[in-house]
Amino acid sequence: MCTALVVGNMIGSGVFLLPASLAPFGGVSMLGWLVTSCGAICLALVFARLSSILPREGGPYAYIHAGFGDFAGFWIAWGYWIALWAGNAALAVAATSYLQVFFPILGHSEPLAGAVAIGLIWVVTWINSRGARSSAWWRW
Repeated sequence: MCTALVVGNMIGSGVFLLPASLAPFGGVSMLGWLVTSCGAICLALVFARLSSILPREGGPYAYIHAGFGDFAGFWIAWGYWIALWAGNAALAVAATSYLQVFFPILGHSEPLAGAVAIGLIWVVTWINSRGARSSAWWRW
């Protein structure tokens, strides 16, 4: 499950947005995808191994805290939290850009596009707050 989660997060919206912008670079872009995919798989395997050795709640924080203490655990938790904010914002902006195909007004009004992106974040947050079963239904 950890491997699938990391691969899903790595692919994210980039698999839909990047091919058009990377097409002019040809095979080099495929090499970049291969290298980053290998890195993501290695990271997934590390998390899978850590979760089998230390079956605790807390994600990256729990593993770093167990190995290196409070100071390192705090910085990992803080950095992970900031990265999640940035990643969620990027996914909301990407989803809004997809919606421009169906609602062209989003491409002409930045405040409206921003409001839609924020609305998407709130909707996903609400779905996740309802529990794992509700969240899993939306993830398919």
